Amino acid sequence: MDPLSDILNSLHIRHAMFTRLDATAPWSFDSKGEPFLKFVLLVRGTAILQTPSFDAPVMLHGGDVFIMLQDQPYRIYDHEDSAAIDCVDIDKLRIGNRIDVGGGGALTSFISGFFALDPLSARPLLQVLPPVLHLKLDKDRSLAFQSVLELLAVETEAPGLGTEVAVSRLFELLFVHAIRAYSAQPYGPTSGWLAANADRRLARALEAMHGDPAQDWTVEALAQAAGMSRSSFAARFRDVVGQTPLDYLTQWRMHRAARLLRHSSLALSEVSRQVGYESVAAFNRAFQRATAMPPGAFRKTAEEADARGLP
Repeated sequence: MDPLSDILNSLHIRHAMFTRLDATAPWSFDSKGEPFLKFVLLVRGTAILQTPSFDAPVMLHGGDVFIMLQDQPYRIYDHEDSAAIDCVDIDKLRIGNRIDVGGGGALTSFISGFFALDPLSARPLLQVLPPVLHLKLDKDRSLAFQSVLELLAVETEAPGLGTEVAVSRLFELLFVHAIRAYSAQPYGPTSGWLAANADRRLARALEAMHGDPAQDWTVEALAQAAGMSRSSFAARFRDVVGQTPLDYLTQWRMHRAARLLRHSSLALSEVSRQVGYESVAAFNRAFQRATAMPPGAFRKTAEEADARGLP
């Protein structure tokens, strides 16, 4: 199994909300940031996006998508001289899932969405993605990605029975395709497991580890899976991922163990076995080194958080 599929397999979007916004010139929106992931699809017109992540304002065109993966302020506007309105005040104009705002000039239409992810499941992914993804409409965009965007536009333009569920599912697909598109761009990931996944030989080693994390992997065995010599593989893996192969394997095992502890009732001995530790004591030591918390205490804390409805 490739690492992206492995991570996304347990990643489910929660608390999804969408908005269809029609803005007529002049218009300008300010946000102090939101504690959710946010995506915006520019359906028609043009806009300018300004965030601390970009050195200069970015021009957006119809079909462009941007995704805010971290809580940071941003401004989006039609012209730098347009008077800004706080997004909190914009939301007060909402009627259902639609907002109309602006001065009556040229029309710009957006679909925006907020959604939450389980921080534990999302951590390996968010660690290798930039704070903001900007995905331009170009000839290299996949048909599947474009189809998801078009379906979102249709569902929000004319909501019908089951629209909220349909849009939530489309958000999940949008997220998958956005990560794929970012990975394929020339200015995409340059380090971490997402960059390694684009390397044909390193990808085979990653697939081996994610496919069977309980296996007693050695650097020699992983190098063989990659079709490389031991020394070349170890050096290449560390250069790209920023960790040794076995350090990466341990980190992934602990992440998977944390998911099992939080989302299953498996005994510690079974969790240990599934992540490659025959000895519960050895697993306990490794887990505590990685999380600063014994497995039993971690599970109890997670159960208490779930009972309070916390992420």
